[in-house]
Amino acid sequence: MGSQTYPLRRKSGIGCLTRLVLIFVLVGEVMWGALWVFTPWAFYMGGGFHWIPQWQGWGRLHSNSAGGDYAIYIYIYPKTGRGYGMTHVAGTGLLCTPRGERFNLIVGGDFEKHLGHDTNGKTASFYIYNRTLVSRIVGNDPRPSLELRGKWNNPDLVLDDHGSVARAFDHTANLYPTHASRPYMGEVSPVTLHEGTKSDFEAACAAVKSR
Repeated sequence: MGSQTYPLRRKSGIGCLTRLVLIFVLVGEVMWGALWVFTPWAFYMGGGFHWIPQWQGWGRLHSNSAGGDYAIYIYIYPKTGRGYGMTHVAGTGLLCTPRGERFNLIVGGDFEKHLGHDTNGKTASFYIYNRTLVSRIVGNDPRPSLELRGKWNNPDLVLDDHGSVARAFDHTANLYPTHASRPYMGEVSPVTLHEGTKSDFEAACAAVKSR
């Protein structure tokens, strides 16, 4: 009898893809569950429940010393791990100046400890600095470097800039030179961040530039 050959069976790529998808879903559920256990407040920032633990908001700030009106936007989410507490956040932001300049920002911050599920009335502080390509490569020019401090008044964050806008910008809304001498505490400007999107910020930025 002659040898008989059989066609090779092709392995199904769909099975591998399905397994990968299931693995990603499982990992995502584990991470979501860990956040729910250790940072439950992150799902309730601003008072409403969010399936994804994040918050974004925008606001307008006025500084006579720094040349007028500014628009600011932040996007934050919980960040835990070595060196961080259980109420630490990280994120990104945008700043629009009276001159029409825009800055991409890195955001970090902390909320009052032992938040539970309710952020209302709890303190909040943020440090915010420039994240241009040059600043990330060289690492020595974080201007503008800003601070925001205050508390949650759901659904808003009611803050002030601790004089940081007037430290960063001069009366013409230009950035001060890196080593310029200026007082640490000058004009303190209030700012309320309303829960909203980048589109809301863009509208506020356009209004700032048109003044």
